[in-house]
Formats: sequence, structure tokens, C-alpha cells
Amino acid sequence: WKTVTTQFYIQEFSEYIAPLQDAVDLEIATEEERSLLEAWNKYRVLLNRVDTSTVPDIEWPANPVRE
Repeated sequence: WKTVTTQFYIQEFSEYIAPLQDAVDLEIATEEERSLLEAWNKYRVLLNRVDTSTVPDIEWPANPVRE
């Protein structure tokens, strides 16, 4: 269950991560884009650490809000 759920969230938010990573890789990222990328990467790591054995009381990390 953990793999399916966390993978769903990771895939769902990859649409935010990919263009930010592209901007960093191309060395054209703004400071805001760099900060957002760091926040999304941190979120992805935290998702992988979620303890799903506590269902239904899972504590999901807060996701970064893209402005």
C-alpha cells in the first residue's frame, strides 16, 4: 500500500519538479525556482518516509504550494 500511495503522490507532483529541474540544469533558474525545486525535492523525500502502518491516521507532509 505504501508503495502505491507514495508513488501516486510522487508522480502527481513530478509535473512541478521537472520544469524546475530543467531550469536549474540549464542554469537559467531564478532564486524562486531554485527554492521551489528544493521544497518539492524535500517533499518527495518526506513522502518516501511516510509511515503508512498508521492508517487511517497517516501524517502526510505538507506539500509546497506553487504560486
